[in-house]
Amino acid sequence: MDIRNTTGGLARYTTIPTSSLFATTGGSGQACSFVAGGSGVASDGQHYTGGQTVYSRRWIFVETTIASFGEEPAVNPGVSRGALSTAFRQFMVFCDSNAHLISYLLVYPHDSMIDPHSRLTRLYNKLQLTQPTVFRNPVVDRWGGLVTRYPAWLAINPGAWRPHQSNSESWRGWLMYLYVTPLALDFHVVFTPDPAEPSPAFDGIVPCVPSGVTPSSDAVALPAFPTLPDHATPGVNGACMWTPPGPGSVTIEARITYRVLFWANGFTERLPNYVWTSAATQFPTGELSSVNTHG
Repeated sequence: MDIRNTTGGLARYTTIPTSSLFATTGGSGQACSFVAGGSGVASDGQHYTGGQTVYSRRWIFVETTIASFGEEPAVNPGVSRGALSTAFRQFMVFCDSNAHLISYLLVYPHDSMIDPHSRLTRLYNKLQLTQPTVFRNPVVDRWGGLVTRYPAWLAINPGAWRPHQSNSESWRGWLMYLYVTPLALDFHVVFTPDPAEPSPAFDGIVPCVPSGVTPSSDAVALPAFPTLPDHATPGVNGACMWTPPGPGSVTIEARITYRVLFWANGFTERLPNYVWTSAATQFPTGELSSVNTHG
């Protein structure tokens, strides 16, 4: 079978998965047939004359101009030609040689011979995301850590909140890539109390930027650093805020959830969301040294 590549040329394949429509159409030893227009010799050496029905086990599939694609689309994640599941590839079916056209075959992306989803692992490997880093709350530098009952603002570096596109992959007539867009932000917070001064432990998620919301930012933080209250109840105090309950240490990880779009020859498919996590950042908590010095 001959499949068009993304530059319009034909690439030939002789090994076809048994589950493919190409195999079920022309496999399992079944014969194709054509009525000869004149005398000739078939690929297996049999001679035939004009008007004779000739049987052959040699099936040939040649991709035509891809009617559903038209001209090769420019790479543009903002434009979609429709759902990837509706795209089709059109093949001419020949019997014995390219001189004997017998039918046309429409092949959809789920076919195992041309399924673009088989390249998703490679595309994910080509996706280089900017890893978020946990914002260093100014109170850390002032007091040496996070202060008991003083709310901490949870945020990330603004440069991590942006769309990313994988390197493209050209395979069996498909030009493909992944395009991911940040959807939501939250933080995994684990507080371990100091056994000498016990307080309630905490291990939970602090919601920050919900799906569908465009966050504000400043030069160092996303969401932008606000004016915080002087005191707050220990635990989660609202979006992006968490207050230490006592002395100990806290580990914070930022988690960006991305919307993933699979783009193939202009057709698109929404894939499951993808979560990218920062490195864990640890801070001491409590009535810290600077507080005691000025207390």
